[in-house]
This record gives sequence, structure tokens and C-alpha cells, in this order.
Amino acid sequence: MTETLISGLHPAGVTFPFLPNPDLKPETAKTYEFGLNYRQDAVFTGDDALRVKAAYFHNDIDDYIGLNTDIPVGSPGCPFIPGLPPVFVPGGYYVPICAQYQNFANAEIDGFELEAWYDAHWGFAGASVSVIDGHTVSYAGVEEDLETIPSSQVTGQLGLRFLERKLTVGGEVQYNGAPKGNPTAEDYTLVNLFASYQPNEDYKFDLRVDNVFDTAYVNPLNLATVGKVYEPGVSVRLGLTGRWGG
Repeated sequence: MTETLISGLHPAGVTFPFLPNPDLKPETAKTYEFGLNYRQDAVFTGDDALRVKAAYFHNDIDDYIGLNTDIPVGSPGCPFIPGLPPVFVPGGYYVPICAQYQNFANAEIDGFELEAWYDAHWGFAGASVSVIDGHTVSYAGVEEDLETIPSSQVTGQLGLRFLERKLTVGGEVQYNGAPKGNPTAEDYTLVNLFASYQPNEDYKFDLRVDNVFDTAYVNPLNLATVGKVYEPGVSVRLGLTGRWGG
């Protein structure tokens, strides 16, 4: 609904018209995915376990939808706004363009994921790798890297158990590689800590501290048209899960 019927003027200090597009075609996609799973119990002791997963996927997307902001004033359907010259005006700028959601290309997205997980009485350890790449192919045959796809990630996690497995403490380190086509996102690394205490079957306390070192980073899925929009810094979350009755 938003992409087909959007209209009016862009707010917040940058003024230009949005044009509806009732003839917009829906995106259609074909996805191919292949994967392998491996599991082994009692690897070193009688109560440990190893799990490994690997997968590859490929998406072919037809009639890819994007916001075209290069429609000049005077083009069919793109009106001139009387009284607003293409210069700074009180409250912001008037930009002599129009914007419209259009089917302008096809797209391809490829990805590979690998995860390994070891669990034992003393604790657990895991590592995962996720690599994603994507580009559009315009109807004219021109390729461009996609701007808003998830970061490629490498994550390592380690947790230790104490007090007869009632207390768990650990941490994780996550490296994120920015998509090639995103003009504002950068590579970044996050360090997170976590702990949980479960004295019995009815109660559990959780503590998680994300982004311990207050790293400034941009999520490539939240692409901004002006400047960079940074994600929250250090985040602390406390939780209590309780069960009453039978």
C-alpha cells in the first residue's frame, strides 16, 4: 500500500513530492537452499554433544522495487511547486525532483552460513559465520551492489556453568562486515556479556550487557538518506522469569 499509493511532500526540512505508482508490479523471488547437518553425542565425555550446520542459499528476485529519486521536475506527473525555488527556504530545502517507487531491476542475493556448537557439563562454546552478498541487475543490464542487506558476521561465544549448572556466565564477540553497496555502514565489532541464575525450576534471573565498549556503529538495514544513524550504545537488560501454580 505504501509503495503504490504514497503521495504528498517529504517532511522534515527537505521538500519534494512523492508520486504514487498504481501500476507497480509485485516482487517475485525464487530461493534455492542446500544444507548439511552433523551431530555427535558423547564426543569426549558421556554428557557432551557437538552440532555443526552449514547452508548455502541463492535468491533470484524479479521486478525489484526501489525508490527512484531522480525524476526531474517537469517530467510527466512530476509537478512544479509554486513559490518554492530550488534553493534554501525557511524551514528547509526544496529539492527540484520527485520520488516514486518503481520496478527498475532484478536482483540476486547469495549467502553462506556455518555454525558449530559444543555443549558439555562445564559449559558451552560456539562459533558461526554468515556471509551475504547481493546486487541488482537493471533492465539495461547494469549491476549495482545492494545497499540494505545484513552485514556479514563472524561470532564466537563461550559460556561457563557453576553451582551445579544453576549459574551460567559468558560472553560473545561479533565482527560485522558492512555490505559493499552501503555508503554509510562500516565494519564494526561488538562485545556482549550475559549471565543467568536458575535456583529452581520456577524462577530464573537473566542479565545481559550488549555493546560493552560502547561502539558507534550503523545497521546497514537502516539506511538513512542524510548522514549516519547510529545504533544504541551500551545496553543493559535485566529479566526475571517466574512460574506460579502447577
